Amino acid sequence: MLRLLLILVVTSLTIAAPHEVLVENRALPTYKVITGLMDWYEAKVRCEAMSGWQLAQPKSQAQMDAIMSLYVAGFYWLGITDKNHEGTFTYYSNDEALNFIHWDVNEPNNELGNENCVEVWKLNGLWNDVDCMLKRANAICECDGVNGEPHMRTFDGRPYTFQGEGWYYLFKDCTENPHFEVTTKFEPREDSTPDNVKTRTIAINVTVGNQYAIIDGLDVTTGRTGGQVTDAKVITIQEEEKNIELHFTSKNTTFTLNWTLRKHELDVSYSGSFYNGKLCGLMGNADGDTRNDFQKPDGSIAKDVNDFGESWKLTEKKYD
Repeated sequence: MLRLLLILVVTSLTIAAPHEVLVENRALPTYKVITGLMDWYEAKVRCEAMSGWQLAQPKSQAQMDAIMSLYVAGFYWLGITDKNHEGTFTYYSNDEALNFIHWDVNEPNNELGNENCVEVWKLNGLWNDVDCMLKRANAICECDGVNGEPHMRTFDGRPYTFQGEGWYYLFKDCTENPHFEVTTKFEPREDSTPDNVKTRTIAINVTVGNQYAIIDGLDVTTGRTGGQVTDAKVITIQEEEKNIELHFTSKNTTFTLNWTLRKHELDVSYSGSFYNGKLCGLMGNADGDTRNDFQKPDGSIAKDVNDFGESWKLTEKKYD
C-alpha cells in the first residue's frame, strides 16, 4: 500500500545534500497462492476465509515482483475490478483508483463486453481483463501490514506472528539522541480462547519530541508535553469513517501509519534514508537484512518470536 509521493524542489535556498538518496521503505505484504480453477468471486471468498487475508491488490512493482516469485504457469486472480465503474479499474477492497498498473499490450480491452475482473496471465506478470465468472484461474491472496491477530511484518519484510497482550514498542528512534517512539496496545479478540489466544491492535500512541498523539479507536487526542509551545506541528492526523492516517516527520524522514479499524489492520511505511538501520522495536531495524530483525533492546538476537516480542513490551506503565 504505497501511497507516498516524494517531490524534490530545488531553489536558490534549498539544495539536496550531495550523494543523499531518498528511499521509501515499506514492509511488503505476505502472499500465498490457493490453487484450483475458480471464478473471481470464489477466489475472493477463499482468500477472505483466512483471517486477515484478501485477494492480492499489487500497488507497486516490488509487490508485483513478490507475487511473481510464487508464479507457476497459469492464470491468477487479482483483487482489481471495474464492476463499480465500467472502464475504470479500482482495488476491490476500498474502491480506490489504481496507483500501479501492469497491463499487457492492448489491455484492458473488454473484448467480450463483460470483462470486469483482472488476472495475471503471463510469466512477466502482465495483466488481462477477463469475465469474472470464468473458472480458469488460481487465487493470489495477500496479508498486508500489521493486522488483527496480529500478524507482523518487519520493515525489512520478515513475516511472523506474535500474540502479545499489553503495550509494546512498535518502532522507535534508536539513535544516540532518540526523537520519537510509536507504541501500540494489543488485546485479545472476541474469538480468542485460553488455548488459542488471538490479539489485535486497539490503541496507538505516537510521541515526537514534545508532541504526542493518542489514538484509542476513533478517539484521537493530540497535545504537547512542555517545551516551546511555538514548535511547528509535526504530527498530522486524518480521519475518514473507520480509517485513521497519521504522518510525522523526523530527520527529513516521513513516517505514515494507516489504521483501518474495521479490519484491525495497521499499515506502516516511511520515506527517507536517515533511519535505515537506526530503528528498533517490533518492526525491526530497517537495515535491509531480515536475518537480524529479531534484535532485542540489549542488541542480542532473540531465540524465538515470543522472546523477541516480549523484549519490546513496556516494562513501566506509561498509559492506562
